[in-house]
This record gives sequence, C-alpha cells and structure tokens, in this order.
Amino acid sequence: MLADTQQPADQTENLIKNTRRRISELRGQIRSKRQEVLRQKRELHPGSEKAERARFKKSKKRAQQETFQLRRELRAAQRLRKELRTSRQRADSAHDRPVPQVASESETGALPDFVVIGGKKCGTTSFYDLLTQHPHVEPAASKELHYFDVLFDEESVEWYRCCFPAPRWENGIRTITGEATPYMPFRHAPERMAEVVPGVRLISLLRNPVDRAYSDYQQVVRKGREPRPFEEAVGDETSEYLTRGVYVDQLLTWSEFFDREQMLVLKSEDFFERPIDTLSRVLDFLDLPGWQPEAAEVRNRGTYTENMDPATRRQLEEYFEPHNRRLYEHLGTDLGW
Repeated sequence: MLADTQQPADQTENLIKNTRRRISELRGQIRSKRQEVLRQKRELHPGSEKAERARFKKSKKRAQQETFQLRRELRAAQRLRKELRTSRQRADSAHDRPVPQVASESETGALPDFVVIGGKKCGTTSFYDLLTQHPHVEPAASKELHYFDVLFDEESVEWYRCCFPAPRWENGIRTITGEATPYMPFRHAPERMAEVVPGVRLISLLRNPVDRAYSDYQQVVRKGREPRPFEEAVGDETSEYLTRGVYVDQLLTWSEFFDREQMLVLKSEDFFERPIDTLSRVLDFLDLPGWQPEAAEVRNRGTYTENMDPATRRQLEEYFEPHNRRLYEHLGTDLGW
C-alpha cells in the first residue's frame, strides 16, 4: 500500500520539477526576445533608411507576437505548477502530514489578495485608509511596501509574506489583505508580481494627469528636492512628472501579465467626489459584503499657495491629449480630461 501511494507522489514531484524547469526556460526565452529587440533598436540610427526602419518595425512586431505566445505558455505553466502543488498538499493532508503552505500562512501571514498599484498622487492613501476600515479587510504592516520595485532583489517572498496578517474568519467570511504602492510605472513590477501573486486583484486610481503632475511637483518641492520652477521641471518629456501621467502605456504593460478581470481602473475625481459609490464598486470587485463607513471624508486632495499658470495648463493639456485619447480607447470609456 505504501508503494502504491508513493508512486503517484513521486510522479507529482517529477511533474512539478519539469514544470519549474519549463517555466525557467520560458522566462529565458522571453528575456532573449527583449534583448533581441533592444539590440536591433540600438543598431537603428536616427538617419537610417526608410526600408531599414520598416524591417525593424516588422521584426519588432514579430518578436512581440512571439513574446506574447511565450507569455501565454508561461502563465499556463504557472497555473499547472500551482495545481500540482495543491494536489500534493491535499495528498499530504490525507496522510496526516503537515502541509507547508498552510503552515506558512498561519504562522507568518498571507500574500496579498489585492494591491493598489497607483498612480502616485491620485488619492491612493485616502482610498487605502477607507478600504482597510472594512471589517473584512486587514491592512499590511505598511501601506507602501515597495517590494516589487525596490526590495525584490534584496528580500525574499517570505519577508513579503510576513508583512501581511494571517487570514481569519469574521461572521463566516474570510478576511482579505493587501497593500498600496505606486508600482504602475515600474516596468519590472508586473512580471515580478505575476510570479509571486498571479491571482492578485489590482486596483489603480487615475487622476487628470495635469493635476497629478502639479501635485507631484508640489510634494517634491515641500520635501526640499525640487529647486526648479514648475515650467522648467515639466519642460523635458522624459520628466517623471509627465511620464507618470501617460497611464495607457503603463496599463498595457500590466495587461501583458494579468487578465482584464483582475484589474479595476478607477477615476480619482469620482473617488474624491463620491467616495461611497467608488467604494461600492471596489467591494464588488473584491467579492466583499456591502458596508457603510462611519465617515467617508476624503482628505489630502492638495492645496497650494500658488496655482498653475493657465498657459502652462493649456500646454500640458495639449501634451497629454493624444495619450488620454489612447487611454479612453483602451478602457472603453471617456474620463473627460
């Protein structure tokens, strides 16, 4: 009897090892495709012939399509690995052996059920504070953990797990937990997060990018790290005050790693004006019961001693207009900016 049960267990272990190996191979192939596109881009000089630029675009598109297929295969392999691990844990439990994942969760906490990924200066602090007042939502050790952008190469997944409380049952409903770090513009964050918490639900708040840029600038000024006037600070298109407001490119990157059903995009202005309505949408998204907070006042909307120059605002509106239009097409809704 022991030999009969040992054989399926060994087969499961071998399948897990093979799947892990395949995942590593797929990640290597994806990295190679990225490097291939970057190498070709470096070789393409500004004065290149039209035919050479056309060949690059065609090669880039082919590499992107191949990368897309590799990512689909990678996600399938990751799902298979998760299913195999679950199967192994059930078998262990049936034979009265400890289940490592359950023990780890109960002793050191749980990985997040949701992450508010941004954007910066879009009301995420007020939103997170309101959401974590819900009786079935437990806050993380800190609102901004910066694991997937700053600490990923320094700290282990177990360190990240320890930042969250273990789940508990409240009136027959399991509590959930999550964090809020403005991961949106960081290009490595989506892939890292998909590796660690592939089933996580993502929430993003998007604010009029002109107002977001000015609020961001004012905060940096208050911290003593910005000596330039606003007009000079946004004079370069590579300025983070501007690039952080090109939301569509950021969301497209995240959509490469997460299904659309896992992502909820909210308009910050709606949250500022109607926080309860916005909260209701989020509770539905997180499969949480309805709840009415005692107070839903939204603070920290930002007040400044100097308003933005109207001419500067018009220039920024013109800059963001084509990016906003692409964003509306991606979301299927006009945010009115």
